[in-house]
Amino acid sequence: MAAPFSNTLRTKFLILVATIFVLALTGACRRAAKTNSNANGSTASATDPEQAKRQARSLVEEGKELYKNDQDEQAADAFKRAINQDPDNAEAHLRLGMAHAALDKKTEAEDEYKKAIELFKKRIQADSKDSDAFFYLGEAHSFLHQDEDAVRAYRQATKLKPEDEEAFYQLGVAETRLAHYPEATAAFEKALELDPNDYRASDAIENAKEGTQRIREGKKHAEDMLKKQQENANANLNSNASVKPSPKRTLGKPW
Repeated sequence: MAAPFSNTLRTKFLILVATIFVLALTGACRRAAKTNSNANGSTASATDPEQAKRQARSLVEEGKELYKNDQDEQAADAFKRAINQDPDNAEAHLRLGMAHAALDKKTEAEDEYKKAIELFKKRIQADSKDSDAFFYLGEAHSFLHQDEDAVRAYRQATKLKPEDEEAFYQLGVAETRLAHYPEATAAFEKALELDPNDYRASDAIENAKEGTQRIREGKKHAEDMLKKQQENANANLNSNASVKPSPKRTLGKPW
């Protein structure tokens, strides 16, 4: 009887050992899985900012399409979501300002333009050859009616990217607002050279040339008026010089 009983104990002991081994192996697997999960989580966390930036860029493109189709409310919402993903996305702020302006939200639009200027300047500090940053900086200044600043930004954009027809056109517009008609004409001519079918530049160049002509005519008129005034002054002086002076008081006869 002892032998069977001993065999039974031995069997139970082996089963217990096997169970403990299985449990230990399962725990090890779980720890390994958790470790891998943590490692993957760390990797995902490290790439989250880049993913957020990609999502923001996608939302900006979505908003641009909506804005182009006059869906300004939806466009504004897309740009806001882009900013939530990437608060430093300068173009998202600029585009949101444009959408606000289309919705007659002047104060909100100006706030976004100012933020865009701040962020585009940071981009330029990081990369002084970023032609797009200079162009969009010009746009933001232009929307705020800061035309001299806009001209400087657009001009730099054209220097960095001489084939950018839109930059030349916008430069011409800004120069026109400053009544710099010869400079505006030169910018529009370059825009037309790059894109002969740009009807905007065709119309604008005529206005700029007319402005140049008005300035010439105004300058000539001013010169003619000044010349006439000088001639009149000289005539009066000569006339006064030819008149015989009369005494202020008649002298009496001497006694």
